[in-house]
Amino acid sequence: MIYSISMDTFPQLEQLGLTKNEAKVYLALLQIGLTSAGAVVKKTRLHRMLVYTALDRLIDRHLVSFVYRNNRKHFQASDPSALLNELSRHTAIARAVIPHLKSVQKRSSENLEVKILYGHHGFTTNLEELVRRAAKDDHVLRIVGGAQADYFYDAIADWYPRYLELLKKYKVVKWQISPNSNSTAFKEKFAREKHTKLRTLKHGLGSPTLTRITKKLVSIEIYTKEIIIIQIYNAAVAEGYRDYFDLLWKQAKTYTPTRS
Repeated sequence: MIYSISMDTFPQLEQLGLTKNEAKVYLALLQIGLTSAGAVVKKTRLHRMLVYTALDRLIDRHLVSFVYRNNRKHFQASDPSALLNELSRHTAIARAVIPHLKSVQKRSSENLEVKILYGHHGFTTNLEELVRRAAKDDHVLRIVGGAQADYFYDAIADWYPRYLELLKKYKVVKWQISPNSNSTAFKEKFAREKHTKLRTLKHGLGSPTLTRITKKLVSIEIYTKEIIIIQIYNAAVAEGYRDYFDLLWKQAKTYTPTRS
């Protein structure tokens, strides 16, 4: 049996990444030397399949080697310094991958800025900035949300013609996903606007907000007594919203206005 070995050795080996069974098998081989799997089974009192599984993993980690004697596989523990060699390999891998991971982290967090705007002035300021930014991207302003149709028109009020002028000036089109439950009057009005696409969903748009998406700016309009707009400036965040929009866009049904 292997209980003559200090019991501290087992948790130490586990801290180095070995399982309990791997530690038992490795220590047994250190004690026995070159031997068959059967001898390891007897020494550790583990099931044969558990021993073979542990041996395979230890071989993969270069902590155990094997040779054939009389057409039978015999196993031998590598020098314990192999543990340090393994750590050195892991350190080398970590050093190689860390710069890439840091660049990913930097891209996801760089230039993250959040602004909160209020009221009609904040609302129109946000729309104007979104149109200008969309013009620098693919000329598409993506809109999704469950806010009731009249919320937007009440908020924009008499600035609506100016909004349409900006869209025309910068050649920006609107793609919007709205709840199917929105009024027919809204759907007809919106779908009849030039350079506009409207699709609807029966479910999944319960939040009373509208989200507008460009390449580097996402705005979330919260329709309370005084409208609140949250602007998020970050390319990675915007990309996530864009992917979400594209997923819903594929699921949504195109709304075609009735002929007048």
